[in-house]
Amino acid sequence: MNEFILFGTTHLLTLSIIFAISLGVPFILRNKYSLDSLSQFEKILGFTLILNELMKPFYLIAFGDYKWTNTVPLHACHISSYATGLFLLTRHQRFFDFAYFWGLGGGTMALLTPDVEFTFPDLDFITLFSGHGLLFFGIMYIVIVIGQKVTFSSLINALKYSLILLPVMYGLNLLIGGEPGYEANLWYLMKAPAGDSLMTLFPNPPMHVIPVFPLVAGIFYMLYLPFYFAEKKSK
Repeated sequence: MNEFILFGTTHLLTLSIIFAISLGVPFILRNKYSLDSLSQFEKILGFTLILNELMKPFYLIAFGDYKWTNTVPLHACHISSYATGLFLLTRHQRFFDFAYFWGLGGGTMALLTPDVEFTFPDLDFITLFSGHGLLFFGIMYIVIVIGQKVTFSSLINALKYSLILLPVMYGLNLLIGGEPGYEANLWYLMKAPAGDSLMTLFPNPPMHVIPVFPLVAGIFYMLYLPFYFAEKKSK
Protein backbone atom coordinates (compact mmCIF):
# COMPACT_ATOMS: atom_id res chain seq x y z
CA MET A 1 0.00 0.00 0.00
CA ASN A 2 1.41 3.41 -0.98
CA GLU A 3 1.99 6.05 1.69
CA PHE A 4 -0.43 9.00 1.77
CA ILE A 5 1.14 12.22 0.45
CA LEU A 6 -0.37 15.44 1.76
CA PHE A 7 -1.61 17.47 -1.25
CA GLY A 8 -0.27 14.82 -3.58
CA THR A 9 -2.09 13.91 -6.80
CA THR A 10 -4.55 11.50 -5.16
CA HIS A 11 -5.30 13.89 -2.32
CA LEU A 12 -5.90 16.85 -4.62
CA LEU A 13 -8.04 14.78 -7.01
CA THR A 14 -10.15 13.52 -4.11
CA LEU A 15 -10.62 17.05 -2.76
CA SER A 16 -11.58 18.29 -6.23
CA ILE A 17 -14.26 15.61 -6.60
CA ILE A 18 -15.69 16.30 -3.13
CA PHE A 19 -15.78 20.08 -3.56
CA ALA A 20 -17.14 19.87 -7.12
CA ILE A 21 -20.04 17.63 -6.09
CA SER A 22 -20.70 19.43 -2.79
CA LEU A 23 -20.91 22.84 -4.46
CA GLY A 24 -22.10 21.91 -7.95
CA VAL A 25 -25.12 19.76 -7.07
CA PRO A 26 -26.59 22.23 -4.53
CA PHE A 27 -26.22 25.14 -6.97
CA ILE A 28 -28.10 23.10 -9.58
CA LEU A 29 -30.84 22.16 -7.12
CA ARG A 30 -31.34 25.53 -5.43
CA ASN A 31 -33.48 26.99 -8.22
CA LYS A 32 -35.63 23.85 -8.28
CA TYR A 33 -36.10 23.63 -4.51
CA SER A 34 -39.38 22.97 -2.81
CA LEU A 35 -39.91 21.04 0.40
CA ASP A 36 -42.22 18.56 -1.32
CA SER A 37 -39.97 17.85 -4.30
CA LEU A 38 -36.83 17.14 -2.27
CA SER A 39 -38.27 15.91 1.03
CA GLN A 40 -37.51 12.27 0.28
CA PHE A 41 -33.98 13.11 -0.82
CA GLU A 42 -33.43 15.06 2.41
CA LYS A 43 -34.70 12.18 4.54
CA ILE A 44 -32.42 9.72 2.74
CA LEU A 45 -29.46 12.09 3.10
CA GLY A 46 -30.24 12.66 6.78
CA PHE A 47 -30.49 8.95 7.61
CA THR A 48 -27.38 8.20 5.51
CA LEU A 49 -25.32 10.76 7.45
CA ILE A 50 -26.35 9.22 10.77
CA LEU A 51 -26.17 5.55 9.80
CA ASN A 52 -22.80 5.96 8.08
CA GLU A 53 -21.23 7.07 11.36
CA LEU A 54 -23.00 4.42 13.44
CA MET A 55 -21.90 1.63 11.09
CA LYS A 56 -18.23 2.68 10.89
CA PRO A 57 -17.08 0.75 13.98
CA PHE A 58 -18.46 -2.50 12.56
CA TYR A 59 -16.69 -2.43 9.20
CA LEU A 60 -13.52 -0.85 10.59
CA ILE A 61 -13.20 -3.71 13.07
CA ALA A 62 -14.22 -6.31 10.46
CA PHE A 63 -11.88 -5.16 7.70
CA GLY A 64 -9.23 -3.01 9.41
CA ASP A 65 -6.84 -3.04 12.34
CA TYR A 66 -9.22 -1.64 14.92
CA LYS A 67 -10.90 -2.49 18.20
CA TRP A 68 -14.09 -1.05 19.64
CA THR A 69 -12.08 1.19 21.99
CA ASN A 70 -10.68 3.30 19.15
CA THR A 71 -13.78 3.27 16.94
CA VAL A 72 -16.36 4.87 19.23
CA PRO A 73 -18.09 7.27 16.78
CA LEU A 74 -18.10 10.39 18.93
CA HIS A 75 -15.41 12.57 17.38
CA ALA A 76 -16.50 16.14 16.65
CA CYS A 77 -17.05 15.31 12.97
CA HIS A 78 -19.13 12.24 13.90
CA ILE A 79 -21.33 14.43 16.07
CA SER A 80 -21.49 17.00 13.27
CA SER A 81 -22.77 14.28 10.91
CA TYR A 82 -25.44 13.26 13.44
CA ALA A 83 -26.42 16.91 13.89
CA THR A 84 -26.56 17.53 10.12
CA GLY A 85 -28.70 14.43 9.64
CA LEU A 86 -31.00 15.38 12.51
CA PHE A 87 -31.42 18.88 11.12
CA LEU A 88 -32.48 17.46 7.74
CA LEU A 89 -35.01 15.27 9.54
CA THR A 90 -36.32 17.84 12.05
CA ARG A 91 -35.30 21.37 10.87
CA HIS A 92 -34.24 22.15 14.46
CA GLN A 93 -31.87 25.13 14.35
CA ARG A 94 -29.74 23.99 17.32
CA PHE A 95 -28.66 20.89 15.39
CA PHE A 96 -27.45 23.08 12.56
CA ASP A 97 -25.64 25.44 14.95
CA PHE A 98 -23.26 22.63 15.90
CA ALA A 99 -23.21 21.00 12.47
CA TYR A 100 -22.32 24.15 10.54
CA PHE A 101 -19.44 25.37 12.67
CA TRP A 102 -17.85 22.06 13.61
CA GLY A 103 -18.73 20.27 10.38
CA LEU A 104 -17.46 23.05 8.11
CA GLY A 105 -14.57 24.15 10.32
CA GLY A 106 -13.33 20.82 11.68
CA GLY A 107 -14.55 18.76 8.73
CA THR A 108 -12.74 20.89 6.16
CA MET A 109 -9.57 20.71 8.25
CA ALA A 110 -9.90 16.92 8.33
CA LEU A 111 -10.18 16.86 4.52
CA LEU A 112 -7.18 19.13 4.07
CA THR A 113 -4.96 17.44 6.69
CA PRO A 114 -6.41 13.90 7.01
CA ASP A 115 -5.31 11.55 9.77
CA VAL A 116 -4.43 8.67 7.41
CA GLU A 117 -1.20 6.78 6.78
CA PHE A 118 -1.88 5.24 3.36
CA THR A 119 -3.53 6.48 0.18
CA PHE A 120 -6.44 5.08 -1.89
CA PRO A 121 -7.70 2.32 -1.79
CA ASP A 122 -6.76 1.95 1.88
CA LEU A 123 -9.80 1.52 4.16
CA ASP A 124 -8.88 4.51 6.34
CA PHE A 125 -8.55 6.74 3.27
CA ILE A 126 -11.94 5.67 1.89
CA THR A 127 -13.65 5.96 5.27
CA LEU A 128 -12.28 9.39 6.10
CA PHE A 129 -12.92 11.04 2.75
CA SER A 130 -16.33 9.46 2.16
CA GLY A 131 -17.57 10.37 5.64
CA HIS A 132 -16.22 13.92 5.68
CA GLY A 133 -17.17 14.42 2.04
CA LEU A 134 -20.75 13.41 2.80
CA LEU A 135 -20.79 15.79 5.77
CA PHE A 136 -19.46 18.65 3.64
CA PHE A 137 -22.11 17.93 0.99
CA GLY A 138 -24.86 17.88 3.62
CA ILE A 139 -23.85 21.26 5.03
CA MET A 140 -23.53 22.84 1.58
CA TYR A 141 -26.95 21.47 0.65
CA ILE A 142 -28.49 23.01 3.77
CA VAL A 143 -26.84 26.41 3.21
CA ILE A 144 -27.24 26.67 -0.58
CA VAL A 145 -30.46 24.78 -1.33
CA ILE A 146 -32.51 25.17 1.85
CA GLY A 147 -31.01 28.60 2.52
CA GLN A 148 -30.61 28.00 6.24
CA LYS A 149 -28.98 30.87 8.12
CA VAL A 150 -26.78 31.01 11.19
CA THR A 151 -26.77 33.92 13.61
CA PHE A 152 -24.44 35.25 16.28
CA SER A 153 -26.47 33.17 18.73
CA SER A 154 -25.64 30.13 16.59
CA LEU A 155 -21.95 30.94 17.00
CA ILE A 156 -22.32 31.26 20.78
CA ASN A 157 -24.27 27.99 20.89
CA ALA A 158 -21.55 26.13 18.96
CA LEU A 159 -18.85 27.39 21.34
CA LYS A 160 -21.01 26.62 24.37
CA TYR A 161 -21.71 23.05 23.20
CA SER A 162 -17.98 22.60 22.60
CA LEU A 163 -17.07 23.69 26.13
CA ILE A 164 -19.71 21.37 27.59
CA LEU A 165 -18.59 18.38 25.52
CA LEU A 166 -14.82 18.77 26.02
CA PRO A 167 -14.72 17.44 29.63
CA VAL A 168 -17.32 14.80 28.74
CA MET A 169 -15.14 13.47 25.90
CA TYR A 170 -12.02 13.55 28.05
CA GLY A 171 -13.83 11.55 30.71
CA LEU A 172 -15.03 9.05 28.10
CA ASN A 173 -11.47 8.60 26.86
CA LEU A 174 -10.33 7.73 30.37
CA LEU A 175 -13.32 5.46 30.93
CA ILE A 176 -12.95 3.56 27.64
CA GLY A 177 -9.17 3.25 27.79
CA GLY A 178 -7.88 0.55 25.45
CA GLU A 179 -4.80 -1.52 24.73
CA PRO A 180 -1.64 0.26 23.55
CA GLY A 181 -2.22 1.36 19.97
CA TYR A 182 -5.99 1.04 20.34
CA GLU A 183 -6.68 3.67 22.98
CA ALA A 184 -9.74 5.90 22.85
CA ASN A 185 -8.77 9.34 21.56
CA LEU A 186 -12.04 11.20 21.13
CA TRP A 187 -11.56 14.80 19.98
CA TYR A 188 -7.78 14.07 20.00
CA LEU A 189 -7.71 14.87 23.71
CA MET A 190 -5.24 12.08 24.52
CA LYS A 191 -2.73 12.36 21.66
CA ALA A 192 -2.29 14.35 18.45
CA PRO A 193 -3.31 12.93 15.04
CA ALA A 194 -0.65 10.84 13.33
CA GLY A 195 -0.64 12.93 10.14
CA ASP A 196 0.45 16.51 9.53
CA SER A 197 -1.96 19.01 11.06
CA LEU A 198 -2.11 22.29 12.95
CA MET A 199 -1.93 20.33 16.21
CA THR A 200 1.78 19.74 15.65
CA LEU A 201 2.25 23.46 16.42
CA PHE A 202 0.65 23.24 19.86
CA PRO A 203 1.44 21.59 23.23
CA ASN A 204 0.72 17.90 23.69
CA PRO A 205 -2.89 16.93 24.47
CA PRO A 206 -4.84 17.78 26.51
CA MET A 207 -2.96 21.03 27.19
CA HIS A 208 -3.32 21.96 23.52
CA VAL A 209 -6.93 22.91 24.29
CA ILE A 210 -5.78 26.15 25.95
CA PRO A 211 -4.29 27.73 22.79
CA VAL A 212 -6.50 25.83 20.34
CA PHE A 213 -9.87 26.97 21.70
CA PRO A 214 -9.27 30.68 20.89
CA LEU A 215 -8.17 29.58 17.41
CA VAL A 216 -11.37 27.56 17.04
CA ALA A 217 -13.42 30.54 18.20
CA GLY A 218 -11.69 32.68 15.57
CA ILE A 219 -12.38 30.16 12.80
CA PHE A 220 -16.02 29.90 13.89
CA TYR A 221 -16.32 33.70 13.81
CA MET A 222 -14.93 33.77 10.26
CA LEU A 223 -17.52 31.16 9.26
CA TYR A 224 -20.24 33.37 10.75
CA LEU A 225 -19.12 36.54 8.91
CA PRO A 226 -20.70 35.70 5.50
CA PHE A 227 -24.12 35.51 7.19
CA TYR A 228 -23.43 38.72 9.14
CA PHE A 229 -22.56 40.66 5.98
CA ALA A 230 -25.46 39.13 4.05
CA GLU A 231 -27.87 40.21 6.79
CA LYS A 232 -26.45 43.74 6.86
CA LYS A 233 -26.70 43.98 3.07
CA SER A 234 -30.36 42.91 3.09
CA LYS A 235 -31.36 45.66 5.53
